Amino acid sequence: MNETARRLLGALAGTAVGALAYWLLLQREIHALAAVGAGTALGVASVARTRSPLWSGLTALLAVAASLVVEWTFRPFTADPSFAFFLANIAELPRNSLISLAVVACLGAWFGRGRTRRAPAAP
Repeated sequence: MNETARRLLGALAGTAVGALAYWLLLQREIHALAAVGAGTALGVASVARTRSPLWSGLTALLAVAASLVVEWTFRPFTADPSFAFFLANIAELPRNSLISLAVVACLGAWFGRGRTRRAPAAP
């Protein structure tokens, strides 16, 4: 499996885990939107084998997009529940959601860049 497919699968798995965590926290009336994007970023980071500035930016975008989709899924606007209306009115989201989106973008950029594998220590 190539690096791109591996990272995309990691992003998908991380997003699923983050969305589950977000839903479970919402059941306890805790709004932790950053869990979704953090899951996405950590999913990409966990499978990355190399560093990539391109994937840093892509992961930041994926993390924000996943967070927006999950936020809309669980908490759409009551005036119009459509996704287009939601995107057109992102600025109307609560302050903690907007801060979470900024945090998610930073987490995505940081973890999405991957890492350099170190050689094992000599015996």
